[in-house]
This record gives sequence, structure tokens and C-alpha cells, in this order.
Amino acid sequence: MNNIKITTLVENTVTMGIMPLTAEHGLSFLIESGDRKILFDTGQGLTIIGNTKALGIDLSKIDTVVLSHAHFDHTGGVKNIIESNNHFTLVAHPEVFFGKFAGLGGDFTPIGIGTKGEMEIITKSGIKLEIGEEPFEIAPGIMTTGIIPMETDFEEVEAMFFKGEEGSELTDLIEDDKALILDTEKGTVVILGCAHRGIINTLNHVVKLTGKNKIYAIMGGLHLIYADKEKLNKISNCIRDFGIEKMIVGHCTGFSATNALVNEFGDRVTPNTVGHVIEF
Repeated sequence: MNNIKITTLVENTVTMGIMPLTAEHGLSFLIESGDRKILFDTGQGLTIIGNTKALGIDLSKIDTVVLSHAHFDHTGGVKNIIESNNHFTLVAHPEVFFGKFAGLGGDFTPIGIGTKGEMEIITKSGIKLEIGEEPFEIAPGIMTTGIIPMETDFEEVEAMFFKGEEGSELTDLIEDDKALILDTEKGTVVILGCAHRGIINTLNHVVKLTGKNKIYAIMGGLHLIYADKEKLNKISNCIRDFGIEKMIVGHCTGFSATNALVNEFGDRVTPNTVGHVIEF
């Protein structure tokens, strides 16, 4: 089993003032294992080029890009990566390329890669597409979750999300939402994009896929920015059952939810920032 190193390339916050790193509303992780270099999400595309240069990371060496879901703050950087690398494999759910919208006040705002003309860039680039709904093994000990079942009674996809053609939008349950599972020497590590279909639903699905009841670490966005105290209490109780030792959280987790997790779990929780590095 190879050592796994994870570097945060894109996040909502930055604290490393000694390096010219920049934050944006987005998420991207570089996962290095042996000779494999995998990107999980790409941010909006505003900061990934500058941040990788500052961190000494060569995007031309990336062999796989996994998209957690379609939203622009996770997929917008694909076009930037293609400019320096057209030989990677793009792993995604088919609905990543659907039109995606946020419906606010009766207006539908495009928020997906499929609504920004970027599909043409992708299809003409020569990159390999690995499109599917099922769990997919990227490398030994590294796999995607596939579609995450909605099972808990306290997690749901917000009614603000829609998909389809402009003018005939349908409610979007974000079935393209997926996580990445890493089998490390310390235990199971789960990399999350936004966990739109629920962090506990996601972790329950990971347990079923791996056959392991305990999860060592989670990293990414938990989409708890709108969660009330009752929901946060239920999630904290469930997290305790998984025996999670490290939670590196950020992006859409929200300040209140992050504070609640810190109060509940102490130094097991780390607010994530651009440039954060951890090895398993």
C-alpha cells in the first residue's frame, strides 16, 4: 500500500501569507500515490494555475481528474488544466454534462459545466472520458463511490437546484454527487466535494462499499452551511459512530457548522485552507 499525499489546491480561505496563494469559492485536491497524480475537482478556474505554480506542482503530470459533481466551483478549472495537459482521464457521472441551474426568486442561474460551452473544449481536447454511474476504481486502493443513496431522514438536497434545458428545468437531486475513497495504512479516507446528498448518506455508502465500519478521515466540503442546530447534532452523533479521527473541512461546510464540529470534536477538526498538505 502506497503512502498517499493530499494537497489542497483550491479552497475558500488562505492563511499561508509567505506564499503567493489565492482563495476562491471552490475546491480542488491533488492526491499523489506512488506514480499516480489525481485531481479531485478543479475549482472555478480562477486560482488553480497560480496556486499550483506557487506550490511547485506541474499540472502536465496529472493523469486523472475526478469531478465530484457538475457545479462550476468544482468543474470550472478543467479548461485551464487542458491548456497544459490533454492526456489525462476525466472521471465523472453523465449528469456532470447536463445543464445545471440554481433557482432563486423565480430566476434560473446557470451553475454547471454543461451550460458554459465548455463541453466543446473537453470533447475536442483529446482527453479520455470515463463516464458512469457506478463506483469506479482509479488505482488500487482509490475508487469513486458512484451514486450515493439517500437514506437518512435528516439529509436532503435543497429545492433550489435544477437541471435540464434552459426553459424546461427539472428538480435536480444531484445524482452526479460522488466522493473518493482512499484505502490507506491508517484506514479509510473519504474525499468530499460538497456532499450534496448528505455527509452521513455518503459515509454510510462508503462503509457498504468497503466493508469497513470505521473511517479514519474525511476531507472536503460537508454542505452544512444551511444546517440548523438539530441537524448538526444528529450529524455529530453519526460521525461519532464512524470513529473518525481527522476531519479537514472547508468550502461549503460553513463557519457555524465548522465551529460546532470543533466544539464537539476538538483538535480532530481542522478548517481547511489553500496549501494544506497531509499524508496518510
